[in-house]
Amino acid sequence: MSFLRRLYQKVIISVDIDVYTCKVRIAYHNNNNLSQEEKTYKTINGDFPIEAAKYIRRIKNKYPFTYIATMSRSKNQGLIAGNKINSFEKFNISAQSLAIILISKKWFVYINKEDIIKDKNKFSKVQGVDFIFSPFVLIYEKIKDRVNEIKKLYILQEKGSCTLLVADSNGVYFGDYKILEQNKFVEENSMQEIEEIDSTSTNIEFEAISDMDENIIIKDFDDKDTIQDKSALNDLSVANTMINIIKDTLNNFYKDDRYASDFIEELLILDGCGISDSSITHLTNNIMLETQFLRIDTCEEIEKLAKMELKL
Repeated sequence: MSFLRRLYQKVIISVDIDVYTCKVRIAYHNNNNLSQEEKTYKTINGDFPIEAAKYIRRIKNKYPFTYIATMSRSKNQGLIAGNKINSFEKFNISAQSLAIILISKKWFVYINKEDIIKDKNKFSKVQGVDFIFSPFVLIYEKIKDRVNEIKKLYILQEKGSCTLLVADSNGVYFGDYKILEQNKFVEENSMQEIEEIDSTSTNIEFEAISDMDENIIIKDFDDKDTIQDKSALNDLSVANTMINIIKDTLNNFYKDDRYASDFIEELLILDGCGISDSSITHLTNNIMLETQFLRIDTCEEIEKLAKMELKL
């Protein structure tokens, strides 16, 4: 490829990091031509792998118009229905500590400012990040053409997290973000935590994700049968966790008079972690909702959001 073509070619690097893996997707945009490549790296404690950083730096050095995009994993993020900033008061949330965006003039997404700084620092190995997207926006962009008058629960399910959103054709009513820590359900009530943070200190320290057991990791890679058995157990654990999350979410949604809590009739799960068919069957048999699954590539969805921002 000539120097001039490289000079004007736009490249989007989508990065999806969780406690287990870092997936990197490179999309080369040149007029109407598009080519892609993907790489996956192992992570420790969700840190940015040095090999992934080296790979991205090589791309950035070669292509001047390179943009890096990722999705926030902050446990201090959420969604508020309404289009007035005083909507946050109803949930006892101080807006001063948050980065807030109004979506479709109807609802807000927010992320704690300190967590955004942490995300930016994580990408310091590659000279920064251009876009940090909310998982609620990712869900909405994926399902906005599917919504109708029926109120549904939408879930973005990944290995390390679960994002929930309730919507119909009239609007978005509820959102929550939960962290799954080493296949254990850790319910992070972001509204309560942000309120506690605001009332105690401006120097915010968040709990680090527990260290992964290196011995277990090595054993898994050495034994194919163990890998399959552990994968099946992990899938079942994820399915059971999702069942608990869905039941708790519906219960809270119906009981909390701050929400327009009409009956939710259907569930759509955006599967970003490749849940097995047996675990899907187990989940659908234990949820009293009409349930659909849609497998997605989270990096690809991040790329789409970046393209929207860049008007590509």
